[in-house]
Amino acid sequence: MLLMKDLSVIFRFNRIYSMRRLSKYHLGHSEQEILMFLSKNDQVNQDMIATFFVIDKGAVAKSLSKLEKKGYVNRMINPENHREKIITLTPRGLEIMDNMQEILTDWHTAIYEGLDEEDIAQFQKIMSVIAANSMKAVNECEKI
Repeated sequence: MLLMKDLSVIFRFNRIYSMRRLSKYHLGHSEQEILMFLSKNDQVNQDMIATFFVIDKGAVAKSLSKLEKKGYVNRMINPENHREKIITLTPRGLEIMDNMQEILTDWHTAIYEGLDEEDIAQFQKIMSVIAANSMKAVNECEKI
């Protein structure tokens, strides 16, 4: 259970850190995460975002609505599927990505202090296995 407590602490402090550093943009944590995802994945739909973050489509729609009102994203109807909306960053959304990337780099530098590259790679590998095992356990639980 110590692992879960530590992960929870890391997650909470990451939220606090990013919220403080990005306060001038008035972004919630979910909105920040979606913007980072969009910066790396252009022209995605809401389902792809929901699947990536393992959250429901309604939560994604709510965050995207806020981002659209703030001028950071566009939601356009897919000409090939009129029930689907394609999400892209606006020029304003692209503008803040450099700052967001810098903040993420600063966060990683701070949390990995005292660890060498081998330690970090091993940690990331272990966390990927734990994440995959978590997903597997949940999927198997649905079958019961």
